[in-house]
Amino acid sequence: MSQEKERDRKRGEVVEALLREVVALPDMLFVMGKGPQAVMEAWVDCGKIQVSVKDGWIAVEDESWHCHLCLAEIAQLRFIEEPDVHDRRREAYSIRFLGADEGPQLMIFFGKMYDESGIISQERAARFHALQKKYPL
Repeated sequence: MSQEKERDRKRGEVVEALLREVVALPDMLFVMGKGPQAVMEAWVDCGKIQVSVKDGWIAVEDESWHCHLCLAEIAQLRFIEEPDVHDRRREAYSIRFLGADEGPQLMIFFGKMYDESGIISQERAARFHALQKKYPL
């Protein structure tokens, strides 16, 4: 097997495993689209999402929506902590599936990172950092 095909195979395994783990978590927001406009935003209902891979494409399917990602188009993953656009006093946590041009193919945001008093959920933050460590790409 060529080095390029082997790299693509490993990347596909990482992306698939990460997506399978993420869709099992509560309060995750999937955002697809490039540029300032999102094409699709959907809150994932953990336990009802199916992830499958076929012919170099990964499908994420819910009862009411689905999306497809070309594995060859995903060049890197980035785990991002940045000021929340809705509340600059808080950090937003996301996983970005980026193309070769570093444009987002898919962004997954961790919802409910803070409680009603503005205290960060240590459990959710630890989960984010554990995924970051487990899935370098």
